[in-house]
Amino acid sequence: MTGQPGSPLAKFIPFIMLLILVAGTIPSQAQERVRAGYSGISGYQVPLWVAVDLGLFRKYGLNLEPVLFRGGSESTSALSAGEIQFDVVSPQPHIAANLSGADIIILGTYFNKHTYSIVARAGIRSPQELRGKKVGVLSVVGLNVIAVNTALKHWGIDEKSVTLLRTGGSRDRFTALQNGLIDATVLTGAFVDRAKAAGMQVLLDLGDLEDSFPTVSLMSTRSLQTTKRNIVKGFLQGIGEGIHVFKTNPDIGKKSLSKWMRTQDRELLESAYRGYAPRISFPPYSDFSGVQVVVDDLAASRADAKGRKAQEFVNEEVLRELDKQAFFKTLQKK
Repeated sequence: MTGQPGSPLAKFIPFIMLLILVAGTIPSQAQERVRAGYSGISGYQVPLWVAVDLGLFRKYGLNLEPVLFRGGSESTSALSAGEIQFDVVSPQPHIAANLSGADIIILGTYFNKHTYSIVARAGIRSPQELRGKKVGVLSVVGLNVIAVNTALKHWGIDEKSVTLLRTGGSRDRFTALQNGLIDATVLTGAFVDRAKAAGMQVLLDLGDLEDSFPTVSLMSTRSLQTTKRNIVKGFLQGIGEGIHVFKTNPDIGKKSLSKWMRTQDRELLESAYRGYAPRISFPPYSDFSGVQVVVDDLAASRADAKGRKAQEFVNEEVLRELDKQAFFKTLQKK
């Protein structure tokens, strides 16, 4: 026999046994290293946070590093340059980049509702009092302006009857409102609660409207979906389970909110959970009417956006594949 002492194979047996032992210590599924961007810590990024905290991406074969960006424009550049593979953010700058030739697509959307509220300084009690007033926004184009215009349209107020002022980020806008430098602004999450506590008036929670809007979409590139479909699939599985856990387990959800929002305020965390959980989409399919709002807004200033349809910027084939494989139904049965 070839394996008997003295045979040519016998001297290799210790080496073969060592290989078997080492192989047994290697994970059955290799971990692909990827990076996912997100912007802000107001709370609506929580499915990503839950998935990271619970190791859900590792469960689906990804070693994912979350990367905080100052805004969507910055993360769009990183996604286009390949510095990140995914972005969890409102897709307006990404759609704009797509129009300019960038290889960026929407894989899905888990927040198809507005998260902003229109908040006025103390003394203003009704939307009609905003005529002739100053409204603070991050910039004169983008998500803040869409939110303001949506509210004005809902109230039947002409957009030209208010003055939009570039006031900075949420903290700066809150401070400006508190100091009377502006009359109203758009706020979200914890800043809305702080505004209420300071005696300011919440005129409208845009999330209560029937209007759809892609506040948080899952962005990637066509090339990644084509060449490394397994990575895209693992990312959507991790996010998908993160969504399910957040919506069905308040304790875990609020724990992640507390960690990433850096607050121990129980009332704030409870308010954030109650505000976000019912409005998060599961499975995370995009509402095309909301995406179309973004495209049409861009069309007001860009000729190359005119006549374009939301479906041109969305590719949810991997999401549909997971759905057909009963991935989301299986999560609901747990």
